[in-house]
Amino acid sequence: MKKCICALLASLFLTSCSASLVNLKYKDGQLINKRLDLAYNAAPVNYEPVSVGKAYAYYGEIDMTLYEIPGTDKKQWLSQENMGSGTTVFYNENIELPTLYEMQPENIYVCTGEGVTISVVTIDDEALIGELITLFETGRETALPNLDPMDTYELKFHGEEYPHLYYNLSYAEYSRGIFLYDRHSKRCVEIGDILEEWVYNEWEE
Repeated sequence: MKKCICALLASLFLTSCSASLVNLKYKDGQLINKRLDLAYNAAPVNYEPVSVGKAYAYYGEIDMTLYEIPGTDKKQWLSQENMGSGTTVFYNENIELPTLYEMQPENIYVCTGEGVTISVVTIDDEALIGELITLFETGRETALPNLDPMDTYELKFHGEEYPHLYYNLSYAEYSRGIFLYDRHSKRCVEIGDILEEWVYNEWEE
């Protein structure tokens, strides 16, 4: 009986919490609230919030709470609970997501870990960052080697043009080369040793 009462109280608590949030429904690939004229798209996996704020909306079908992204309009941007590089950003249907180049990154955070990522190096050489972006966007596309990588990192690009967002690319080193990989577009480019001094030498110091 005690367990039943506890379960009931927990259920009532969750219902009460979700009732105070904006209710969202799924329709035609979007999360919407017609009464408030809201419609959100899910951003590709390479976009990540810099931080997550207060709960704002609730999608009951899969028991998902969406949160404000500090510094933005909650009617324009929302986020899942912060789960590092696996966090999904939601954006208003009237917004066009910036490309990596349009974000004008000024820093790259070289991160390790999965659920919670930890920055081990910050790259702040803007000329190098620009060179790397050009190399990735215009370089010859290839495929990742069919081997286990020797080292992998998550590169989080960040700039003041879009201070609330990271743009993530995966860095993978193999015996036959070093590659940048976009998990969404599947684009993969070999980048040589352009980041070797930053990724290894500075960290080792």
